[in-house]
Amino acid sequence: MKVKQTIKEFYNNQAEKFSQTRTKIWPEFNYIAQEVERLLAFKDKIKILELGCGDGRLYRFLAEKFPGKIDYVGVDISEWLIHIAKKLSENYQTSSKFSFMVSDMLEYLENVEPETFDFVVAVASFQHIPTRWERLLILKHIYRILKYGGETMMFNWSFSKWFFKKYKWQVLKSFVLGILSLGTKPINDIMVPWKAKDKTFYRYYHIFFLFELKKLFKQAWFVIKEACYINKRGEKTISRIDSRNSCIIWIKKIVKENLELRL
Repeated sequence: MKVKQTIKEFYNNQAEKFSQTRTKIWPEFNYIAQEVERLLAFKDKIKILELGCGDGRLYRFLAEKFPGKIDYVGVDISEWLIHIAKKLSENYQTSSKFSFMVSDMLEYLENVEPETFDFVVAVASFQHIPTRWERLLILKHIYRILKYGGETMMFNWSFSKWFFKKYKWQVLKSFVLGILSLGTKPINDIMVPWKAKDKTFYRYYHIFFLFELKKLFKQAWFVIKEACYINKRGEKTISRIDSRNSCIIWIKKIVKENLELRL
């Protein structure tokens, strides 16, 4: 079975339980709000796209913080998570416009008009994309649909001490398979377990190194604004070992390097 199909089946099967485990506001959301506030300094309203929106938790956070100032589109591969997102968010419609839709990331982006969004965000979702080719293509489409001066902000799980301790057997298995494959299988492709009552599900994660993300975004013509890690206390840090997530912010703007890449 294809990787994305197993991801979709997992989130559909476990949508309600997954949503119940995602009720807290992550510190990362405050960093997102800072970027939204910065963009709103130049406009009365901005258009936001969230890729892998889950149950719409980020939308509800932003709608409360910036009532009437955002137009939001949330995309997720799971029909059931989108169903939950619409239900939980219906009372927020009067404060900020929203639209939730079921779609694969790449399929959605391919059909968006150029320079449509001011801000694109992905919270712990880009890590589910299974190939480097598709990741790069997604980023190039994000660049295309962003307005000039717009931003992309992304958070992904990091190869931290916490991650290795919790999933050490999965990490070791992936390292061994990577070595035996003579480099054809990335060592940071990890199958992360999720235990349900009657079954253990395995979700595919590509656990990015920060240098890997930087390289990808540069190839997609973005200009890096910030690249760091976020620790368990929600603080920005340069230490991968003590981190929980990586954080990276890119801007779409015209620079000499971008022009040379296009020629």
